[in-house]
Amino acid sequence: MTSSNEIAYPSRSAARRLILVTGQEGAGKTTIIRALLPHTPRGARIDAEDLGQVNPCLFDDAFWRLLRANVAALVRNYWAAGFENVIAGSFFTTRDDFLRFRELVPEVEEVYMVQLLVQPHERRHRRLTRAKRTTQEWRDMVDQFDTVDTTIADNQDGYRYVAVDGTGMTPEQTVTAIVRELPEIYGPRLSNIQDTAYMCSDGVAATRAQTHLPGERPVLGSMGSGR
Repeated sequence: MTSSNEIAYPSRSAARRLILVTGQEGAGKTTIIRALLPHTPRGARIDAEDLGQVNPCLFDDAFWRLLRANVAALVRNYWAAGFENVIAGSFFTTRDDFLRFRELVPEVEEVYMVQLLVQPHERRHRRLTRAKRTTQEWRDMVDQFDTVDTTIADNQDGYRYVAVDGTGMTPEQTVTAIVRELPEIYGPRLSNIQDTAYMCSDGVAATRAQTHLPGERPVLGSMGSGR
C-alpha cells in the first residue's frame, strides 16, 4: 500500500527509453517536443525551458547542473509511473552535456538522439517572428554558447542518432521524418500519420493531420549503436 504522495509503480515491467531532442535556439525543439507527444505510445514530454525559469539566469555551471538534475528527476518519475517513452530537450547542446546527464539516469535502456538542423537564415527568421519573443541582447547572450555542435554526431556511442534538416519544413513534416526513423517506438515505417485528435497539456484541443507529403525532405542520417 502506498501513500498519496508516493508514485505507484506499474504492475508490469516497463521499458525505460529517452527521446532526446537537441538543436540550436530557433531550430524548433519546443515545437517538436510538443508535436511528438500525441504520436508517442506511453509517452511523456519534458521541455527544460519550462524548468529553467530563474532570475537571474546566469547560464553558469551551477545552473546547468541544476537543470540536468531537475530533468533527470522528472524522467525517473515518469518511468516509475509507467510512461516508457520520455521525450526531453532544451537542456544540453554537446555530447559532453549528454554524458553528464546520462550519469543521472543510469537505468535508461534505450536512447534516441534527434538533432534538429536548420539553416542560419531560417533559424534567424524563426527567432525574430515566433510567439516567444526575445530581445537582441538575449539572442546575443545565447549565441555565445549556442553554437553549431558536431560532437553529438561525431561520436554516437550510447544512442541511436537521427539528424533532421528542418529547413523549409513544417512541424508536421519534421514529426513525420522523426516518426519514420524510429520504428522501435512508433512502429513500422509509415506512409502517413493519421489524423490525431488530442488534448494539449495546456487544455487546448488540437488536431494533427499528416498525409503523404509532396517533395518530402528525407532525414540526413539514422545511425548509431542504439544504446
